[in-house]
Amino acid sequence: MISQTTSEKSKAVVDAYYQAGVRGRLIDFASYLDPEFSTTAPNYLPWGGVHPGAAFFRDEVLHNLPDVLDFGRFSYDVFFAEDERVVALVNFGITGSDATIKISEHWTVRDGQATSIWVAYFEPQALLDKLGIAHGLSR
Repeated sequence: MISQTTSEKSKAVVDAYYQAGVRGRLIDFASYLDPEFSTTAPNYLPWGGVHPGAAFFRDEVLHNLPDVLDFGRFSYDVFFAEDERVVALVNFGITGSDATIKISEHWTVRDGQATSIWVAYFEPQALLDKLGIAHGLSR
């Protein structure tokens, strides 16, 4: 039997997140969260800011994200890992629309548990529209 490298194990944990979403069972990913898991996302989003503790990601993100991101239209652009660090450049549909969004998600995984995610959104206007958040530059 060939043992997995740390990078392969880390990628498997992060892929479990996306695959749970594709199956419509995103909350199942909660079992992969380290109790000290931290979430960092842009402040303009309802789940934005820095949030320590797995409870926030489990209760606020996993439960509500499918309301705005269509995991049925999920795809990877880039997915790689180096040891405990995983970067996924992903595409999602915006739920209830034809729009899509590109997101860069940076994960840390230790001992089979996700310990953090840092997220950057590219051209988030379609997502902001779905959330009813006014965003843009004033002229």
